[in-house]
Parts: sequence; structure tokens; C-alpha cells
Amino acid sequence: MVHHRLHAPLIAAAAACTLLVHLGGPALWDDDEPKNAACSLAMLDSGDWIVPTFNGRLRVEKPPLVNWVQLAGFAACGRNETGARIGSALLTIGTCLLTWRIGCLLLDPAAGLVGGLAMATCIWTAVGGRAATPDAPLAFCTTLALWLCARGCAGAAPGLSRVDAAAVGAACGLAALAKGPVGVALPVVAFLLFAGWRRLAGDVPTFASAVGGLRLPAMLAAALAVALPWYLWVGVRTGGAWPRGFFLVHNVGRFMAPMEGHSGSFLYYPAVVAVGLFPWSIVLAAMVAHAVTVLLPLSKHPGRRGAALLACWAAAWIGIFSCSGTKLPGYVWPAYPALALLTGLLLVDWARDALPFTAAWRDPARGRAVVMRVAWATLGTGGVALAIGLVVAARLRAPGAEWLGLCGLVPIAAAWAAWRCDAAGRPRRAIAVLTGAACLLVGLLAGVATDRFSRAQGMRESVARLAAEDGPWACFWNVPPTVVFYARSTVAKLETAADVARHLASHPHARVVIDSRHEAIACASLPPDCTVLARIPTLDDRHYVVFGPPLRENAPLAVVP
Repeated sequence: MVHHRLHAPLIAAAAACTLLVHLGGPALWDDDEPKNAACSLAMLDSGDWIVPTFNGRLRVEKPPLVNWVQLAGFAACGRNETGARIGSALLTIGTCLLTWRIGCLLLDPAAGLVGGLAMATCIWTAVGGRAATPDAPLAFCTTLALWLCARGCAGAAPGLSRVDAAAVGAACGLAALAKGPVGVALPVVAFLLFAGWRRLAGDVPTFASAVGGLRLPAMLAAALAVALPWYLWVGVRTGGAWPRGFFLVHNVGRFMAPMEGHSGSFLYYPAVVAVGLFPWSIVLAAMVAHAVTVLLPLSKHPGRRGAALLACWAAAWIGIFSCSGTKLPGYVWPAYPALALLTGLLLVDWARDALPFTAAWRDPARGRAVVMRVAWATLGTGGVALAIGLVVAARLRAPGAEWLGLCGLVPIAAAWAAWRCDAAGRPRRAIAVLTGAACLLVGLLAGVATDRFSRAQGMRESVARLAAEDGPWACFWNVPPTVVFYARSTVAKLETAADVARHLASHPHARVVIDSRHEAIACASLPPDCTVLARIPTLDDRHYVVFGPPLRENAPLAVVP
């Protein structure tokens, strides 16, 4: 096994491969990344770090922690994609290291190492950790709260001291500045679940004493001390508009009903975790079975209490958001550190030939072998599916990049090598193979594949070239946040075809961006000297059309790759 002094550098290096390679290469994705980044630039330009705005209007969707992180990123790396994302990447590396430390405290160093590596090299860490969104700050702050709680509960004391509880609360307060009340409410729910488990397990005489050991008043007071000043300040500055929009619409409203088409069944998040934790999710079912067995009343497993806290943490995030009307994959990312550590516990116990959930089998040794052979077969099957999926996706959305299907060879080869190591009685080497394959695969997908698909869209290149002529921009009906970020200006929203015509006639370099689905409506009364300057594809069946007066002679054309 790796020497304990190398654990932190190894996890940090694996996370860096996943998160930092070609970080600023792909353009800002979807709507959230450019909206957050444009909001941060507005703060930077105005000097107002309190009231979030986007495209000249109040933005009520998110608190400001992600914007403050991005302000530091822009100062260090410039007003570009790297500046927007570097804060998320560095915080996620911190989350992976905290995951390792939590595992060392609650389980043992070996499980902490494997869990930290699993957190660093799973699919969703690459997605959320490389995104200019609040997900990375939220995951870091909540994982920090879990580490502080684990540190306070690791000793012989029956609960947290007031200082430990205040530290946990302060971390939750930062989480509330990242994404709102969930940053406090869900950690508290997890800790209450753990208190209930301790009572059932006989660790404490009463549930009240278990809850009392959490020192919730000190925890909540510290959380309010950190988060409440900004919430009060922004409420005063906006006449109550920001709190009303954020709490009533984007918290209560999102929980009660689907918003923006983001819905799903109660099985939505188990499926999300199966994809997001890949390739480590090849043992997801076995990990759940192992955790349940470890938590049984008669279990003598040395990591039982720590596994209980991790299980309660994961159950709180996944369970509560499974009841929400609006569902998005990133909502449950704070559960991944616990899931990664429970995965590490399973793999370490398998390597030690100590899987209690196979003890009831007629041949326990054969049962352990079957569990992992199924896992390696799943890894190989996932590689085949990935290879086919990337080829098909590239053919549809990024022609010429079909070679990305070769990425699927990584899990296929790893499945074969891990199977061989397992059959030869070298389980630790099999885990090392899985770790290396995860790092290589996720690094390729994040650093190479995303860049190829980004180039196929072309919004960044087209808007930046056209914006060089310094004319007013507008959009018909809806304003894509990517246009606001790359045009580096306020973008007007036009409601009618006559508005489009007036805007194009107002300036020799005026530009209008129109969704192809509305092109016929908007083009009903275009000025005669206007032309199509660019057609910009997206990752779905539509594209954006940029209209405006012809480019100046010798001006660079907006060529879409």
C-alpha cells in the first residue's frame, strides 16, 4: 500500500489531472456557466459585490459566493474561461483532500485513500469541479462541515464541543452563501439522522442526549452569523426583491414543482449517482449492501460508527432532493464524498478478504469473487457503451471527432487487467488498475472530449469576432447568457419583428441573435442591407442566427468550426 505521507500528494495529483488539464479550453457551457461569469464581471465592473445582476437586471437565482470566488479567479487568470473556472477547480481539489481526511478519521487510512481517489476521479467531479457554477463552492463548504463534525466526534467525547459546533455552523453558513438554505438545512438533517442511529445503536441513552451532543444552537448561531449579514444587506439594497425571488421562487417553488423542465421520478438520483460516480459505481450495489451489513446491530466492524455518519450524510442529500419537484444532477454532489468513502471501505474490505455481506453465502470466498467479477464485467460493458456513445454523439454534434470513441478502450482494458489481477490473488493491484483507469478516462473526457464538442458549437468564436466591431447587441425573445458573456455588453431583449428592424437600423454594426425556431417571425421586416453574419450550432437540433449589416471590408468573418 502507498505510504501514508504520499496519500495527500497522490489525491491532489489525481484531482489536478481531472480538473486542471485544459481547464479554459472549452467555451462556457449551457446557461449557468456564462450567467454566473457575466454576473461576476458585472460585480467587478461596477464595484458592487453585494447585489448580483445579470445583463443589467437583478439576478435572484443564486447567492454571491460563486461570484466572489470568480472575482478572485478573474484577478489571477484574466477575464476568460480559466478565470471563471479556476476557483471551482481549486475548491474541488480541496473537497477531495477533505474526503480523504474524513475517511482517515471515520474509517481508516486505507479507506480514506481509496475514497479520496474515487472522489477525485469520478465523472461528476470532472463535471462540477470544472464548471463556473455554485456546485463546487457548495460541495467544498458542506464537506468542510462534515470533516469538522467528524473531527469533533472522532474522540472519546459523546458529542461536539461548542467550538466544534460553531466551526461546523460557520462552514454551513458559507454553504448558505453558495446555494441558500440547503447549505444549512441538509447537514443538520444528516446530523439528526446520525443522532437517531446512535440512539438505536445504543451509543447514547436517549435521542435527546444524542441531539444535545450536536449543540445545534451553537451550530445554527454560527451559521446565521456568517450568512445572515449578506442576506439582510441585499434585502435592504433591493427593497426585499432579492429575498422574495430567491426564497419563494427558487427555493420553495423549485421544491414544490418542476421548473424549466427539470423533473424526474424517485429513481432519478440513483441513476444520476450511477453515472456520476463512474467508473467507481461499478461496485455501487455491492457498496450499498456492504454499508447496510456494516450498520446492522450485530456488526462488529471497526468502522461501523463512521460508516453510519457517512450513510446518514448521503441519505439526507439524496433523500430530500428525491422529494423535490425540480431535479438536477448537481443537487446531490455534496453526497459524493460520503459515497466515495463507502466505496473505498468496500474495496479495502474486499482486498482484506472481509466482506460481511457475503458471509451468509454457501461459499463466502466464491461470493466475494463473484461480486468483483461482476464489477469488472460492468466496467468493460461501460467502456463499450462509452465508445459507441461517443462515436454517435460526435457524428451528430461534432463531425470529425469520432475518434473520441477510443476513450472507451480505457475502461475495457482496465476491466481485463483488473480481472487478471483479481484472479491472480492481487486485489490491491486491481484497485490500483481501477484508480489509474479512472484518472486517465475522466481526464480524457474532461480535457479533450469537452473541447472537441465545444468547438463544434462556435458561440465563443463567432460572438467574439463580431463583437470586435463594437456595436449594440440584442436578442429576439430570449437572451442566451453566452451572448452576454462573450459580447461583453448588455444585450437588449426584443419582443417583435418591428423591434428587430429598429435595432438593426440604429447602428452600422448592430447585431441581433435569433433562435432558429423563431427565425421566420423575426425576419418578417428586416432592413434590406442586413444579412446573416453567422449560423451557430448548438448541442441540440436548433442553432442561433446572427443578423446585422455586412461586415466592414477586410473584417474577419465569423467562421463556425
